Amino acid sequence: MAEQDDSTGMPRDASGGDGSGNGGGTTGGSGTGRPGGGRSGGRSRSRNRRRKRPGSGSASSTASGGGSDGRGRGGRAGGGAQGSGAQRSGAQGSGGQRRGQGRGRQGSGRAPAGNRPRGQSEGSPSATAVAAGPVSAPAVAPQAVEPSLGAPEVLPAEVAANRRRTVMLCAYTALIPALLLGVLCLVAVDVVAGIVGFVVFWALAMYGLWRVAPSVALGRIGAGVVSEHDDPRLANITEGLCATFGLSMPTLHVLDDDVPNACVLGRDSRRADLVVTSGLLRRLDPIELEGVVAHELAHVKRGDNGVSSVGVTLATLFGGERTLRRCVGVDREYRADVVGASAVRYPSGLLSALRTMIEAAPPAPGSFFATPGRFGPTRWVWIDPFVGHRDESPVPGDLDVTSVRAAALEEW
Repeated sequence: MAEQDDSTGMPRDASGGDGSGNGGGTTGGSGTGRPGGGRSGGRSRSRNRRRKRPGSGSASSTASGGGSDGRGRGGRAGGGAQGSGAQRSGAQGSGGQRRGQGRGRQGSGRAPAGNRPRGQSEGSPSATAVAAGPVSAPAVAPQAVEPSLGAPEVLPAEVAANRRRTVMLCAYTALIPALLLGVLCLVAVDVVAGIVGFVVFWALAMYGLWRVAPSVALGRIGAGVVSEHDDPRLANITEGLCATFGLSMPTLHVLDDDVPNACVLGRDSRRADLVVTSGLLRRLDPIELEGVVAHELAHVKRGDNGVSSVGVTLATLFGGERTLRRCVGVDREYRADVVGASAVRYPSGLLSALRTMIEAAPPAPGSFFATPGRFGPTRWVWIDPFVGHRDESPVPGDLDVTSVRAAALEEW
């Protein structure tokens, strides 16, 4: 058993050493800093030297402030161990900081790449193109296309030309009464009232003529409205061709007359009136009737029906059929033949219908087409304008003559 020293309170070992490093020990070490042997103290100092890192000098110097006895050396060893432990924890903290900084740098490096498509590098041409924005192709100016009599489709230029013709006809017709009213206001009131009265009445007269023209034209012909139940064949053929032309279904009218003929009136392509005679419905088979209806819907597609309605109204008021011919123009029937036959892709149907009209008997007395006062103001809007005028010498180059159009269809 080791005895305790009274002066120091340190235990004595069996060999009589006092634990201060000066007494004898088991191994005979001189000073170890640990009670009972110098070998373990030497191992501790060697381990401390190996564990030294930058910044551990302060901990070592603090620990070395003790005395030279075993207690001081033991304290120095313990202080070195604690400093090494703190140093290790500091190194771990530094490593965590470095890892955090590395993650931050990595995240900051990935941030711009999120805006690029997957698989593209920062300097690739695709990424540069995306950053610069899409390159738009240069705009190509549309080329103006002049109307052609042989074109199989209706051109926008001819539709616009017919609209302008309709407006000009209404404007010229409303000009004279508007001018008279303007002069009356000028004399009765003052200059400003005369100008305002002229402009306002001119605009109202133009619009009024455009609105009432279809009613006046239909009243001149005297045809009655029929429904799809009254004549389902005509309704079915017309409805199918309207889908082909992209038109609204027109209002169907039938004129009770034995002469085979047809025409189309109305304001525009959305409000059209198709007129056929009862003789046409009796004489033509479905293929021939399809050719005639396609011809009339070609007029609607071109905007001829608005010009026809205004022209018939003006011809009824002044001039008769000469005024109507000036209003509607020339070669329009031939143009409608081309468009209509191209739409049904069977010119023989329209050709057979025209031959039937040419070979039909002259109009009987009392017929609409035998009365010049009724037929004259509407003559040039019918598909066969030469009913009762077969012996009339055609003008050279006139393509509206029924026999000339039939000869042209034979060449297709």
